[in-house]
Amino acid sequence: KIIGIERLIVIVMMLTQMLLLFLTSLVTSFNNRKAIDLTHPVGENTIAWPTATQFTTANVVKTQVGVEGEGGYWYEARDINQAEHSGTHLDAPAHFYKGGWHTSDIPLERLTGPGVKISIEERVVKDLDTGLVVEDILTWEEQHGEVPDGAVVIIQTGHGRWYGDKVKYFGRPAELDLPENDTEHLHFPGVEPAAAEWLVRNRNIVGLGIDTPSTSNGQSRDYKTHQVLGEANIWGLENMARTEELPSTGFVVYNMVHKLEGGSGGPTRVIAILG
Repeated sequence: KIIGIERLIVIVMMLTQMLLLFLTSLVTSFNNRKAIDLTHPVGENTIAWPTATQFTTANVVKTQVGVEGEGGYWYEARDINQAEHSGTHLDAPAHFYKGGWHTSDIPLERLTGPGVKISIEERVVKDLDTGLVVEDILTWEEQHGEVPDGAVVIIQTGHGRWYGDKVKYFGRPAELDLPENDTEHLHFPGVEPAAAEWLVRNRNIVGLGIDTPSTSNGQSRDYKTHQVLGEANIWGLENMARTEELPSTGFVVYNMVHKLEGGSGGPTRVIAILG
């Protein structure tokens, strides 16, 4: 019996060591992966859709309560006002499709997925009103394989470099004196409706993001791309940051949007984990 107990102790110790080695390896592997924050900071320079309310703060409190070192403490708080469609944000399917999921309806497992980046930057340099077309997707698949199930497709246009400059980012003619809420003179790239329809019909994606103000290009008047995605309960991401740092494949996207009841969208923190 004593020999049996000793053997059991040895086995338990060996299993414990193996488990510790596995957990250490797992943690090390995760820590070695690179994370990219695809989110623009939120503040007074946050870009909102021209007809939306701009970001503001109120009831700002920054104060020392009591005496420092004698039980006192520092305290900060404020109220913020931000439109759903401002900064890096999610477009819920309900944004342009009646009956589509609102922000809080989107299943948690559909807010993450393998990332795919398709670049149209070279074409954008010559034509701000261009957009992703079916041929771009097919060319990408020839080089990298089929877009995986549950993917988040990110369109890299290069236009995100102008995020801090409203005139350039919205693509308004600099020589025109236009009001802040102007939407008639917008020029920036997006996703052509035919490309959105192809992805919906032929690939099982959960989301589509872009580094511009909208998945529909600036001159769109019916926002058909939004409609196509919404009807399929596929969410959008707009005003993405640092997409130029992403590889074409080999990363996972996490879309940590506010769980807004009845939301047509909402501010989000989007990150990509490489490897």
